[in-house]
Amino acid sequence: MSKIPPKLNTDRKFPTNMTTAHALCLKAKNGEKGNKKTKRYAVPAFNITHFQGVNAAFQAFDLLGSSGLLALSNSALKHFGEGDPIFGLEVASEYIAKKAARSSVKIATHLDHGDYISESGRKVVQASVQHLTSVMADNSTDKKAKKAMPLEDNIELTREVVDMAHPLGLSVEGELGVLAGEEDEDTKSEFSTYTNPDELDQFLQQTGVLMLAPTIGTMHGPNKGKPGSKVKLNIELAHELLKIADVINPEITFVAHGASTLYPQVAKFAVEQLEKMSDPTDSKQKWLDFVGTDWDQIEGLIEAGFCKINTDTENRQTFLSALLGAINETASKIDIRWYDKQTTEALTKSYIQKLIMAGNYGVWHEPKIDVKKYRFDLTRPLSELV
Repeated sequence: MSKIPPKLNTDRKFPTNMTTAHALCLKAKNGEKGNKKTKRYAVPAFNITHFQGVNAAFQAFDLLGSSGLLALSNSALKHFGEGDPIFGLEVASEYIAKKAARSSVKIATHLDHGDYISESGRKVVQASVQHLTSVMADNSTDKKAKKAMPLEDNIELTREVVDMAHPLGLSVEGELGVLAGEEDEDTKSEFSTYTNPDELDQFLQQTGVLMLAPTIGTMHGPNKGKPGSKVKLNIELAHELLKIADVINPEITFVAHGASTLYPQVAKFAVEQLEKMSDPTDSKQKWLDFVGTDWDQIEGLIEAGFCKINTDTENRQTFLSALLGAINETASKIDIRWYDKQTTEALTKSYIQKLIMAGNYGVWHEPKIDVKKYRFDLTRPLSELV
């Protein structure tokens, strides 16, 4: 391993309308929309777990002229590949590339929480370099020992991924610190640690990553705090880390994991549907106990250079809430495409809401809807809202 990490090859030609996650995030950090300079915004990275999610996201991107960032976790790849994440990569990436070729915006595909620690993780990262436009090298946690990975090991493993990906034009995201919570069976931790500013310089200099996920208090999963309490992130630490990163390379962008908010109208709608069903699974209380990350906290992170904000839980909640409503409306409809349409449209509405909140609209063309008048509402069809 040479002392100087390889630079990202920005001459790489990806399929039509596709680019790296870093390219989209850098535009957001610099406030670039078309030929204009605006205030800093963020690119929501939507975790995609099925084809409906892909279709909904593309519709939202095209309506708003947004930069599109689709993230795929190891468990999502297994789902697409019927248990085989490598086959899942081939299936999902080809489908997205075909959709992108017909899109009006730029799209990036990103491996979420790829690790270079386990043998299976290494295989998925290596395959992702062949099929995606960006990868995450999450080597911050020793999952078997349930402790933070030593800094030197995190650097060495992450640098291996950079050495492989940067020359091929793929951007790489690293993680420094440990994020608590559970996103799915492949992404969970029982503890968390804040990113140490004293380690940041060394990590960035020696790995060469241009995207970094620091840990500043966000959490994976639907319960990010106690019901009734406000989630508080360490915004002061985020700004401290940004100052260090900007000195090293102003093109470094930060990533917020566990950045899902909880839309009150989604939870309210789900509870209403469960009450109509007499709540056969006793799930009403779980919906009432869900706690998301408050949006004003996320806005504070965007100001501190967090230009990629990962969202998954809120979209799963939206899909499930809409499905409950569809079943209550009619549980005997044999045409499953109708249920598909209801849930996909709900996801589109959720994606539009987050893109507008993040300021990610009008980047590649003017929005086709009035973003100031848009109101996310599960009880009204998308055609009325746009």
